[in-house]
Amino acid sequence: MLRSLTASARTALAPAALISAIALVTACSSSKSAGIAAELGLHQGLSAKTVLTGLNNPCGLTFREDGALTVCAAGPGAGPGNGRVIVVEAGKPTDYITGFATEYWKVGADGAPDRFKLGPLSALWLDDGRLAVSNGGLKDGQDNILFFESAGSASQGIPSNGLRKTSTDEADNGEGNLVGISAAPGGDRLYVCGQGADAKSWLLSCHSGNLRLSTFASADENGISVNSPMVSLPWDGGTVLVLYSGAGGQEDGLVVQWDARTRKPLAQWTLPGVFDPMGMARIPGTDELAVVDNNWSLTEVREGGLFRVALTEGGGEAGVTALGTKLKGPTSCAFGPDGRLYVALLGPMFDSSLGSVISVGGIR
Repeated sequence: MLRSLTASARTALAPAALISAIALVTACSSSKSAGIAAELGLHQGLSAKTVLTGLNNPCGLTFREDGALTVCAAGPGAGPGNGRVIVVEAGKPTDYITGFATEYWKVGADGAPDRFKLGPLSALWLDDGRLAVSNGGLKDGQDNILFFESAGSASQGIPSNGLRKTSTDEADNGEGNLVGISAAPGGDRLYVCGQGADAKSWLLSCHSGNLRLSTFASADENGISVNSPMVSLPWDGGTVLVLYSGAGGQEDGLVVQWDARTRKPLAQWTLPGVFDPMGMARIPGTDELAVVDNNWSLTEVREGGLFRVALTEGGGEAGVTALGTKLKGPTSCAFGPDGRLYVALLGPMFDSSLGSVISVGGIR
């Protein structure tokens, strides 16, 4: 979803430091593009380019109205406050917001190393020029949405509230690792996916005016047992689609269409052949989706996939067509103003600086 940026915010980008650890690939020959497409296992007719490299656990992707790619990442570098949001402007990647808290998804109390560092997980440009960032690197119950009027540090963001315990589940410490932010038509309501206890599996909402974060729709309260909502996507007729990843390594991904007025599910679709979907975007000019499958593991990055998904009328089994089968840990995707699909990849190893952003052309 494209959002505008005010003149003051554009000016604030100028002094942002160039990220030396990130290389921007500004040109790519057709032969090199074909080679990348083959490496990703892309189907014939699709092309691929590398856009950014040197990223640590890249996640949310979005575009400013002027076409500037915006990327959330947990690094590069080590430390508790190294999460950042990067903006690519005039062909150059710059740190737009730095100093986000980061935490590890899995703490190695069993002697294994801490692994899978998380920081800001998604971002969205608002119509009034602010940047909303889902601040996912705090503890459950403390994660919030931060709002920025210009470039700077995470400490300068104006925060929403966090959400404490919402169920009687002993494992419920509140909502955390917020991800998949989007805006309803009009922009007053933001949707965001919560990763708290699995007893509720919340789609959350945040008012862009008073910054109040609250629960919106619970999968479990409506008989939907698949958890881990990853992406929200406003849809037709006052509805919103939510992509649920489900349990790691299991073929239980799900898309649910929610009525934004009643907060009840209208339809749901299974995704045959898709294991751990983490990103989706509407294919421009169609009623179909591009979905990326991370094929999640806490010990290694597995080869994931890119799929075209057709939502059958009334729900049921979606029509799923594989477009790519060898993507290294895709975490999110978004269509750019050039019509290409941009995909964030963990790379061959997470918690490193081997992550990247690629773009895929030819999806129509």
